[in-house]
Amino acid sequence: MENKSVELLEEYFKKARAAGTPDELEAADKRLTEQLAECSTCAGYEALRQQLREAAEELMTLREQLRAVSGARRDELSDKERGELASVTEILDSNSLCYHYQPIVRADSGEIYAYEALMRPVGVEGITPLHILRYAALTGRLGEVEEKTFLNVLGIISERGEQFFGRRVFINSMPDVHASAEKRAEIDRLLSQFPENVVVEMTENSEYSESTLETLKTKFGTMGIQTAIDDFGTGYSNISNLLRYTPNYVKIDRSLMSGIESDQKKKHFVREIIDICRENGIMSLAEGVETQEELRTVILMGVDLIQGFVTARPSPEAIKAIPYAMRARIRALHQEREDGKALKIYSAESGDRISLEKLMRDGCNKIIIGAKTKSGSVSVYGSATLDTDIHIEIAEGFSGRLELEDAHLSNRVTRPCIDLGEGVELTLALTGDSKLKNSGIRVPESAKLHTEGKGSLEITLGSADYYGIGNDMGSAHGDLIFDQDGTITINGDSHSGACIGSGLGGRISIQRGRYVLRSGGGLSVCIGSFYGPTEINIIGCDLEASASGAMSVCMGSMNSSAAIGVLYSSIRCSADGQYAVGIGCADEQELKFHAESINMNINVNADVATAIGALSGSSDITIERSGTKISSVGTKALVFGGINGGTKLSLTDIDLTAELATTYKVCAIAEDKDVNIVGGKYRVAMGEHTDEKLIY
Repeated sequence: MENKSVELLEEYFKKARAAGTPDELEAADKRLTEQLAECSTCAGYEALRQQLREAAEELMTLREQLRAVSGARRDELSDKERGELASVTEILDSNSLCYHYQPIVRADSGEIYAYEALMRPVGVEGITPLHILRYAALTGRLGEVEEKTFLNVLGIISERGEQFFGRRVFINSMPDVHASAEKRAEIDRLLSQFPENVVVEMTENSEYSESTLETLKTKFGTMGIQTAIDDFGTGYSNISNLLRYTPNYVKIDRSLMSGIESDQKKKHFVREIIDICRENGIMSLAEGVETQEELRTVILMGVDLIQGFVTARPSPEAIKAIPYAMRARIRALHQEREDGKALKIYSAESGDRISLEKLMRDGCNKIIIGAKTKSGSVSVYGSATLDTDIHIEIAEGFSGRLELEDAHLSNRVTRPCIDLGEGVELTLALTGDSKLKNSGIRVPESAKLHTEGKGSLEITLGSADYYGIGNDMGSAHGDLIFDQDGTITINGDSHSGACIGSGLGGRISIQRGRYVLRSGGGLSVCIGSFYGPTEINIIGCDLEASASGAMSVCMGSMNSSAAIGVLYSSIRCSADGQYAVGIGCADEQELKFHAESINMNINVNADVATAIGALSGSSDITIERSGTKISSVGTKALVFGGINGGTKLSLTDIDLTAELATTYKVCAIAEDKDVNIVGGKYRVAMGEHTDEKLIY
């Protein structure tokens, strides 16, 4: 058939499908006959036209039947229901709909994972979403509800998407309700623009044919849109049905949540759903969770996500976080699931002096500071012989003081002994001899930790990826300010980690005190970072750092830049492994190092090593009025700078003793123009040969 004939048939079917009366259908058919008579056609045209005519007649008959049924139902409505119908009609005609957003919360942390957009009528008292769905079904307007829901919510995402903080929005859909072709095309266009912002939520209340399911899965899969099955556990819901849908999320119906804590049949069914979801890479979501008992039950059963009044009610604006107390409760329940025992929490008041011995007698294993007030001072004390399994959490936004007096704390290796929340500003006062076992102090990027006091702190780490004071390998840490007079001792020896610092770095200021740091493992850093820039300033302290592993750095960064300043301090560093750096960077990055009036003793022993410098990058090193003793041993080993050159070196009135055992015959690889030496004494030993000058 020629293109013209195809176009005419398409236009005919569009008009025929929209026909409301037999006369309108007859007019469309007559017009098509006249148009086709003006162009050539192919064989089979008459049969195709007849099929289109029959399909249009069936549609028209169904519409007439629906109108008849709707009319009969409307005749049966009470006066009140007629008023409700009129209100719903007005709402749909004017698109007087808005949306409230209910958080969907992670069951392991209490953090908001996504939101569900819930339809609300605007400016009409007594009309609920259920009224809208009921009367839209009665009048054959469910398709309009589907259209408006998607177009309204997608429009909000398009215009004000930032209000969702980068999280997804679940949009309710009725797949067995058909929107018009024009509106569906517009909806699909918007969906394709925001595939990472939307989850299409389908009600699982009817059986869909395999072809319908395949069409939906192919369509959303091609767009990159995630899907959820709503109300699972009602109607036709069963496990085989779940596997037919293969959604990204399954929302377990509220009917299964109500009273689940005391209903063994519900527990068994919900646990089966959760297990099947986990085995098939589907996230399970408990919806309609309304009580603390329901919350505890579903978390202990292992559900992934939670939605319900107990965590947060729907609100006109998407909230950034649920209340801190609820997040703490969820974390405690998740920990109970992992550990197999319940947490008993003591919530500290400002001014409290807390006895660890008494808490242990009471069965407490966690202290929360700042849940009731955002400022204040708390003291926690123990004794030299009392080891506990108690840990401390500082609530987000708290600003105040925590005194540790002979306090021995511990936690599992993957969880900190002292955990600072977002935005915390904590002064940690040390009195006596306090100890942290298995893990240390987490300071997120938005927080600040300031130590003081005359006491000591010993941290013994036991995690595969550890940190003593700072943050984990995938995060940056907040400001760390050390201002105590006593000794901080940190021992870490596992896969990789930092004694003081984090994976992505941050600022570290050591202003006094004594430090003994031991870092071991495949990748080890005593002070600094792994993958992000670090800034370290040291004044008036006594530091002893030892790093060992395949790649080891005593002070600086493993794979990023470092800016380090040291003044009026005694520094002793020892690094060994395949690649070792005393002070600087192990990768192709930049080091800026300035030291004045210090005493340094650095020993490095590795295949490739430098005492002070960026091992494979550029180095800008300034040392003034200092005593420096360096031993550098390795196939490629240097005193200053890196193996690729790019070293700037300024030495003023320093007393340097260097011992080299390496294939290199120089202390540094540098150009004359980049080396400035003023005064000082130099003794450089290479085997049996000793020079009274720096060799470069």
